[in-house]
Amino acid sequence: MRSRSNRPYPVTPLLEKEYKYYLCHLDEFCEGHLHRFVLIKKDKVAGFYGSYAEALKAGVNGFGNVPFFIKEVEREEAVHSF
Repeated sequence: MRSRSNRPYPVTPLLEKEYKYYLCHLDEFCEGHLHRFVLIKKDKVAGFYGSYAEALKAGVNGFGNVPFFIKEVEREEAVHSF
């Protein structure tokens, strides 16, 4: 597990726990799920999916219309400046 202090983008306080969980388990996720989309609710992984749309559908079907975290598993975050 790793801990990262730099954040590639701001996270709402509503999903802070899920984001921290993602960062702490990123190395583990990269080993078997690189470029897949992870679905996290609280401190549990609900699954890995081939697309954002698949993860979103699984999240809505599994949790309903409530906040949950979806993120593509990547070793490095792309930084975009505008």
